[in-house]
Amino acid sequence: MSPITGAAVAILFLVATAAYAETSPPAVKAPPGLTDMQTGRLLLRAGRLEHARAFLLQARPSGEEEEVERLFLLGRIEMRLGLPRRAIERFEAILVLRPGLTRVRLELARAYYLTGSDDKARYHFGLTTGDSLPSSVEATVDEFLRRIDARKRWSVSVSAAILPESNPARRTESQEVRIGNVPFRLDDDARSSSGVGTLLGAGASFSPAIADDLRAALAASTAAKLYERSDWNDISVSGDIGLARLADRGSLSGGLRLGRRWLGGEPDHRSLGPWARAGWRLFASTRLDLDFSALDRSHDTRRFLDGWRIAVRPRLRHVLDVRTLIEIEPDFEIARARTAHNASRRLGFGATVTRAFEGGFSLSVSPAVHLRRFDGRHPLFAKRRLDRGLRVGVRALHRSVQYAGFAPYIGYSYERNGSNIALYEYRNHGAAFGVTRSF
Repeated sequence: MSPITGAAVAILFLVATAAYAETSPPAVKAPPGLTDMQTGRLLLRAGRLEHARAFLLQARPSGEEEEVERLFLLGRIEMRLGLPRRAIERFEAILVLRPGLTRVRLELARAYYLTGSDDKARYHFGLTTGDSLPSSVEATVDEFLRRIDARKRWSVSVSAAILPESNPARRTESQEVRIGNVPFRLDDDARSSSGVGTLLGAGASFSPAIADDLRAALAASTAAKLYERSDWNDISVSGDIGLARLADRGSLSGGLRLGRRWLGGEPDHRSLGPWARAGWRLFASTRLDLDFSALDRSHDTRRFLDGWRIAVRPRLRHVLDVRTLIEIEPDFEIARARTAHNASRRLGFGATVTRAFEGGFSLSVSPAVHLRRFDGRHPLFAKRRLDRGLRVGVRALHRSVQYAGFAPYIGYSYERNGSNIALYEYRNHGAAFGVTRSF
């Protein structure tokens, strides 16, 4: 990586200069006629970092502008003193007040990089690409992103949420359906009812190096959606094994995937088949990812559903500006089955817009639509089923409220499925209360 000059050096190449055992700083007094802020600035220019930090810690800023400056100077000092975790606290506090400060976000990204928090470092480096960076700084950001990809070995994720829903089983609200112009009344178990679920998820991946730009790709994940009514429970596990090839602006990986799913506490199906994933940074602020899978599903009891499920899901991620992230996600799926009326083709389109606001508040809005057409005529209703779906989700979090890197979030979702067969029509309102590390 070539040296850079000017502001870029101040932003990205402040190297830690000393190990520093932090203690509570003694009370110190500024010289007559100078405030603690002024004294801290002068000591920093003189290179007396510990003394400058002591004055800045006790300084009482006269307003928000001076508080932002104080936190930024403290963060820079702590980076030079080898205290990146303390610096993260300073830079995060600034971005709560002023999420549009690109220079601060660059410093925060570098601090996360130094502490090994690669996912957050990548996230914040990525957001800076929405600003007009000097070419030298842009090249340095690219280099950091490449280094993150190259050094990543382990990745672990966990998630948890409480999900109150009006219709978690996705069942019709209709009281009766017609079969051959004869009305049939539905019992309560076949109709919608509300419930509260607990969503738990965990995943881990390991990518040991095989050659300079070649990695093994090993991953496992599990997700469980649990209800008081056990017949609504949905539990799945999956594992991947394969290879990943790294490039300067992206990666290509592929291998074999094995999965298992339980519904209502009973085994439902196994799946096995190839998967592939490609990611490429088209421009500094735009990335394209493509996921492909072809899984052969074998059901324990419902053998008429056996068959291949082929899915292609591209995702375009664009940083509009340092506060705004846009993701566009079309999806295509072909589901085979032994009976034609259970086989289908799906076309979907979704988008997510995430916006950070002053004060630490962040809001994401995710609309999505899909069309699913089934291959054969339904044996009871004597027509081919056609579903049209709509889903809208909203999620809000306050990034200044964190514990161990997690922040709480709340969300709301509305889901509707329209069908030319009334039995498959449903609506569902849901709320979510959970924690996340993705922000």
